[in-house]
Amino acid sequence: MPKRYIQIGSILLAGLTASPLFGDLIHRYSFTTNADDSVGSANGTLVGRATVSGGQLQMNNPDFSAGIGAATNPDPNDGYLTLPPSILPSSGSATIEEWMTVQGSGFFAESYSFSNSNNDANPPTGTNGQYLIHAISAPQPTSPPGGANTGGDHIEQTVNGYSSGQQSDAYETTPGLGADGGGYMDDGDTYFSATVIDGAAGTLSYYLWDITEGIGGLQETIPAIPLSSYSFTNAYLGRSPFVVDNALSGSIDEFRVYNDAQSAADIVADYAAGPDVVLPEPGSLSLIALGAAGLLKSRSRRAAR
Repeated sequence: MPKRYIQIGSILLAGLTASPLFGDLIHRYSFTTNADDSVGSANGTLVGRATVSGGQLQMNNPDFSAGIGAATNPDPNDGYLTLPPSILPSSGSATIEEWMTVQGSGFFAESYSFSNSNNDANPPTGTNGQYLIHAISAPQPTSPPGGANTGGDHIEQTVNGYSSGQQSDAYETTPGLGADGGGYMDDGDTYFSATVIDGAAGTLSYYLWDITEGIGGLQETIPAIPLSSYSFTNAYLGRSPFVVDNALSGSIDEFRVYNDAQSAADIVADYAAGPDVVLPEPGSLSLIALGAAGLLKSRSRRAAR
């Protein structure tokens, strides 16, 4: 795992990776050689065409690959990654971060999805359907952003299904972001996104940057469904819980889950650092500083003898 090095005086200290003592990063998929969780033990399982190469999760799906349950031209070999749904905290707060490059995925492709669907036989469309989804290419009306039936990219949440109209979304609102300014993230650019669920504030905040273009930031903050209201049974990277939706075409550099609501400053710092760099939490920096101060003091005492 990569380390962050911090200079304090003349002392170079190895910074901390994802230790629970020094932060709230509880799951990390950096796809160095496989789909294992390098922080916890919730390893992923590759399905279909999905592979790990070049330090990325490669979906290897043809452009506009029809979902495995599509009415016409279904593709049973769609590639995606399954994850244990328990990687998301069952209460309190959580932050989901991801770096990805996507192209030609078509409408209703998702980069990540958590749901209570019963695999392919029971998609979460009824009044009891639950999901938390990052949609990267929903159909866009002529007058974005926000409002009923607004598409582009957004975070979707519901515990009452989609067909009953109880879904609520946090939309991308940065002007000009995404393919032709329509918010579609499957344009070949590299993106960083963060979903921050703050249990104390009762909010869900959606952050998104187009790294290639250098634009983005906080998109929208909406009331959050409490994590304790969900009972997820499935989690995917690169696949929707709705089997008719298009598969994600592209790659994911890194996927992380924190068990707290990362601050806006934390999110900006992670965006600036990029994947493969785990920044120490503020608390760990304080501990490092205290340890360095003690070491310097000890050296000073020895020198005075």
